[in-house]
Order: sequence, then C-alpha cells, then structure tokens
Amino acid sequence: MCKSIIPILLLCIIVSGCSGTTHSSAEITLFEIPLDHAGKASKNKKVRTNACADCFPRKLGELRLFKVILTEEATGVINKMHGRKLDDCENFIAHYGSNDSKNILYVSVFENAEKAETNLIKMEMKMADGSSAFLPLAQIKIGDNNYFETDGMGLKHYFYRVDNILIWFQVEPDKATAFHDLLEFDFTAFNSRVDKQ
Repeated sequence: MCKSIIPILLLCIIVSGCSGTTHSSAEITLFEIPLDHAGKASKNKKVRTNACADCFPRKLGELRLFKVILTEEATGVINKMHGRKLDDCENFIAHYGSNDSKNILYVSVFENAEKAETNLIKMEMKMADGSSAFLPLAQIKIGDNNYFETDGMGLKHYFYRVDNILIWFQVEPDKATAFHDLLEFDFTAFNSRVDKQ
C-alpha cells in the first residue's frame, strides 16, 4: 500500500505546482496541451494552461496546437530571428503538430492598425525581391486584404495583417492547406489578452 501512496503524493505535488516556486498563469510562458483524437483537451490529464491558449486556433488543417510561448519569451525569440529589437508590440508563438515539426504561428499585437501596417510594409519591402533565406514574395489579394507568401528554409511562409495584429505562419509544404483554416480564424481575442497585461 505504501508503494502506491508515494506515486500518488508525488503526482499531487507536481499537479499543484509545488516546485519550490509559485507561478501565476501570466508567468507561464510555455505549456503543452494534450489533445485527444478529436482535437479536444484530454480529460484524464491535468495541465496548467492560461487564457492565451484560447487565443490560438486549436487546429489548423490536420495540425493540432501543441505548445504556446508568451510575451517576453516570444519577443526574445522573434528579436533573435530578426537580429534586432522590433517595434514595441506584444508577441505570441504557437507550435502545431509535434515537438519535431516546424509548423509555427507568430502573432504580434501592435498598439494600433497604423503601426501594424507600417511593420507589414517594412517586411514586404525587405522581402520583395527575395533574400538568401527566402524566394521573392507572391502577393494574394482577398477583398481589401493583402496576404504574402514565400518559400524558404524548406517551408512555406505566409504573413498578413488583421487590423493591429501581424500574423506570420510557417508550415511544412505538405501541410500548407492549413493556411486556409488560419484565414477563417478571428484573432481579436489577442487584443483583450494584451489589455489585461
């Protein structure tokens, strides 16, 4: 009986977050959401999540949300990718598929639509003729919105703006149809997430 109590006690300590420090949901920058085959959170596993998980699509095509990186850590990742500090914005990153996949959604929330548009134009101008990492851009116009597409580093890349939010989605070429699901997603929940910080 003692042998079965010890693992139960250890599990209770881990689930309750007793690791020597306490964490509020705003401080958690990385988490995994175990999903069942229907794309719903597994009921038999307790996980620590936060409100930002609901800001991202749970599923894009056949890809399920796997991991989320929030604010300061996400900003560090994005600044490192660009090799410089970008304009003031809140950043969020979501990984789709598995730990090994390279399907990543980057979201940057700016103070207003004008700042987001300025940054989108900078990205477009910098990448218009291609670079060592990316092929020249293709532009897709749907209604009043411009969407940009390129290939690079063995992946498809799409970026665009929704009001004050910039979205960049990199996806493995055989999973590129997931971009269509992304176009249907409402990103406005990120604004309330930023307002609460």
